[in-house]
Amino acid sequence: MKTASTALINLLATRQFYSADLYLFTLIGGGQLNYCGGDQDINWNSTLWSAGKSTGPYFDRKDNKAKCHWKVGVEVDTLVFDVLPGASTVLGEPFISAVRQGVFDGAELTLYRAFMPTYGNTAAGTVIMFVGRVAEIDAGRSLATFSVNSHLELLNLNMPRNLYQAGCVNTLFDTSCSLNAASFAVNGSALSGSTANTIFASLAQAAGYFTLGCITFTSGANNGISRTVKSWDGSSILQLIAPFPVAPANGDAFTIYPGCDKQQTTCATRFSNLINFRGFPYVPENSTAV
Repeated sequence: MKTASTALINLLATRQFYSADLYLFTLIGGGQLNYCGGDQDINWNSTLWSAGKSTGPYFDRKDNKAKCHWKVGVEVDTLVFDVLPGASTVLGEPFISAVRQGVFDGAELTLYRAFMPTYGNTAAGTVIMFVGRVAEIDAGRSLATFSVNSHLELLNLNMPRNLYQAGCVNTLFDTSCSLNAASFAVNGSALSGSTANTIFASLAQAAGYFTLGCITFTSGANNGISRTVKSWDGSSILQLIAPFPVAPANGDAFTIYPGCDKQQTTCATRFSNLINFRGFPYVPENSTAV
């Protein structure tokens, strides 16, 4: 059931109003992007919602693919819409390039619809039409098609939740792991020559310590953005699984956390946390009788 203010209900009763869709993307790491599907920018909730004007992006929910689906029960609802990027940028990168680099991966989308007696007058308020997480983006040369699933998707879990396996079933720093991430945080800064995929840094930890860990920049063009570390050579080179939107500049500060391969030896030697290890390394491997 959707709720609306008394002023909005009265406005809808007049059958004379303008409407526009407002798209709020909350990115992994906390950044927000505000877009308007109307012809002109709209100010609502002390925020400017950009309609793209001459640069884009432009949002389209009018063709045969762009639909909201609401279903009774626990089936996952979906929202599909097209975005024409135009000349727009996201975090300094062209829109399509940002999509391909994973900027929108896992982002939460809230779709509002504003109803206005005159275009731009949002005093009556808005209605939330859809809330979910970006599931898939089909990026072409000049068009990106977003598929967003409702949060019912989070109920799609295998049962039983925990399986017998050699590796630990905990996630590093979660409640069951019990370790405090702040206790293992290491501060550093990017050195000259760093790229979007490779970070040069002077860190004292041994090779492999940060492999599968997380690096988050705290200054510079990538401030607040995180990426997973693919490897750490123990000297000066951090390789990333996915690139940052922009190559870090010399001196850009970051915080980096160690990674865990969920093996018993790593838990014991790197984290001294064997008491909370929840793997089963001595379960016999599958074999085939011949």
